[in-house]
Amino acid sequence: MKDIFRKRIIRSCIFSALFAVLSGCSESNDTTSETASTFPAIVAEKIVAPPALVDSSDEVVVGIVTAVPGTSSAVPPEASVVVQDPLVIFDGGKVTTTEQEIAPLAVKEREEVTRFVTTSPDTIENPTFWSSPAYEYDLGNLVASVSTDSSSFTYGQILITPIKGWIRYPMKSVSPTPPSQYPVIVFLHGQHTPADPNYRGYDYLAENLATHGYIVLSIDANAINADGDQSGQSRAQLVLGTLDRLRQINEHGQVDKNGNAGALNKLKGKFDFERIGIMGHSRGGQGVANTIKFNKNRRGASYAGLAVALSVNPTKYITAYPDFADVFIPKTAKTVVSLDEEKFRAAIAKYNIFYAEGSDTASPYDFRAAFLLAPTDFGGNKDLNGVPLAVLLPTCDGDMLNLQGAISYDHNRFGNGSDTATRYQIAVQGANHNYYNTTWINDDFSTTAGPGHCMANHTDTIRVSDEDQRRNGLYLINSFMRYHVGGEQQFASWWNGMAKLPEAACPVGHGPCDERVILTIQRNEGQRKLIQHFASAESLSINSLGGPVTSTGFNNLARCDMPDGALIAGDCSPARIAGFEFNSWGGSGLRSIAEHAELSWTKAGATITNDLLGTSAAPHDTLSFRIAVVRPMGQEVLVTLTDNVGKEATIEASDFSGALYNAPKTKAEGRPMIDDPIDKPYSTGQVKMLLNMVAIPLKAFAGIDLNNLKELKLTFPKDRGKVALADIQFQTLGRDQFGPRMVAVQNKNSKAQ
Repeated sequence: MKDIFRKRIIRSCIFSALFAVLSGCSESNDTTSETASTFPAIVAEKIVAPPALVDSSDEVVVGIVTAVPGTSSAVPPEASVVVQDPLVIFDGGKVTTTEQEIAPLAVKEREEVTRFVTTSPDTIENPTFWSSPAYEYDLGNLVASVSTDSSSFTYGQILITPIKGWIRYPMKSVSPTPPSQYPVIVFLHGQHTPADPNYRGYDYLAENLATHGYIVLSIDANAINADGDQSGQSRAQLVLGTLDRLRQINEHGQVDKNGNAGALNKLKGKFDFERIGIMGHSRGGQGVANTIKFNKNRRGASYAGLAVALSVNPTKYITAYPDFADVFIPKTAKTVVSLDEEKFRAAIAKYNIFYAEGSDTASPYDFRAAFLLAPTDFGGNKDLNGVPLAVLLPTCDGDMLNLQGAISYDHNRFGNGSDTATRYQIAVQGANHNYYNTTWINDDFSTTAGPGHCMANHTDTIRVSDEDQRRNGLYLINSFMRYHVGGEQQFASWWNGMAKLPEAACPVGHGPCDERVILTIQRNEGQRKLIQHFASAESLSINSLGGPVTSTGFNNLARCDMPDGALIAGDCSPARIAGFEFNSWGGSGLRSIAEHAELSWTKAGATITNDLLGTSAAPHDTLSFRIAVVRPMGQEVLVTLTDNVGKEATIEASDFSGALYNAPKTKAEGRPMIDDPIDKPYSTGQVKMLLNMVAIPLKAFAGIDLNNLKELKLTFPKDRGKVALADIQFQTLGRDQFGPRMVAVQNKNSKAQ
């Protein structure tokens, strides 16, 4: 930290030209500097760098922190609850126990390979801490920058945003040896009415996480909402700036304006900055995406940049910060306008102002998980590398009706060669945009936003209530954070596609409801072997293994590229097939943009066959592909693997995925081969279609030699249809690590520890 402090002093200088003001005296290739502007150079000539103590991260944090009445933990853990479930103990996916009082019942070995091997525990059971009340914090004001460009973030303008929000943390533990530090989870809301307390809408998530040992804060971004920042640059700076403030508290503590120990001072040394998870909703999702990008390549703001911004447009700032109104000395016959340094520094001290740091002064954070909840993607979010990434897409989203998050997932699903992080796409059938936030009480869906079965008042509605949607969010968001940030392996089975949803995640708390959520998983380069990627021009005839591809029975075939940007369709060869149109702001149609094949047929039995050239599936355990049903509502796929001695095994894909039907309905009553009559109004392209995953355990292909495979054939038995196909591959999902969730008998005389 002292080295960083020394750098600030060395880099201090007199700004004698406009470029110097806006680049912070950086070298010409400094990517952390503020972007170019047309601010006048007159003021710049008179601005000097601040004294070293301004914006020092080596100081105690001054802030106002108050407990919010009525937010004390409603259901504290009982003294008998232990850290691990005394009835179910996981050890690498197997049920074991080190306590002699617990005797597991024998469970019969499975005789067949099925989609699920267990049921996930919920995120409610077995809290291990009392949660603190929610604390409203005000830790000063951050100088950030707003851009109108969502890709290059050029032409930035200065914005001042408060460091405000709510925070919860674990209090008394039921364990006699609680941890010395706690993982940190950050929530960021989106663009809704600035007058509403949007940041309070995730407190149901925060309280639950706090009772399981996490420090959770929900950031107030309403100042950005009032100013407007489509690019999400300032939102990313706000997340990083808030973490910077917390890092100061962790190192130096927190005091109030009178110098007395503040409510967060007790958290000094308690933040585990090696385990951080971030979640953003709507435009907050784009802000979180930018947080990942800016984490190692910070975009900073400066003392001089603020002064110049005040000189250009003072009315933008003086309503909230009136002392800035007279920080300039008017010009006279002999002088030009100049900055009154003393008044300027006094105003900065009064408003507790600090600056978004650049890469030269701030070390990156260790993000363990990023969750994009119905995110915007106005720039084609790319390079979200090195962090497990989940993108949730509500199929009845009426705000982000074109499901822009599908673009974010497709652009980032593979990562770079050294990236070991897993990516997830979660399609939630019947969820809207707003109800994951308790403050956003209005239903955002309307008839112009997509299919009629998303209207809550329709007799054929697939919608869930606001309360049930939050049951779903509580499980998906919090289990993701606890698995990836906290390393809680009890949730691994669901996030690896092996487990049923717990009943607590289902409507009215009753399951099963796995047809409601379709999980797509993409492993890293070392845990996958691509068979057909559709990225190359010849991929309809030559697969990724170099083997020939043959197709029979199709009326039309096309291969489509993935576009570089956002809200545009990729090029298709020979041409995009009718029905697959990509409407940038449409509430229906194909929303995924990944490289894919488009297939249409009018006679049962069309096939696409990949020659596997004797390849071995080892060490992988799953055959997966992504499919979007474009016409009608449902399709079946017969998946046949053949080895080099001619043995073959065929699996119905619908036995292992809910991706084959465009409504939350189970395989029954002839589905997916026969469309439910009630769904007929939506069978000609009215629904929102996504490339979702089918994942078949290789063990399901009984009797064939998986080390010497001849071919993979996909057959479409329905008499007509249209589908998009992508990412055919072998993956390692770790299926062998998971077994049935054993029921155990607890000795009545045993005591919880």
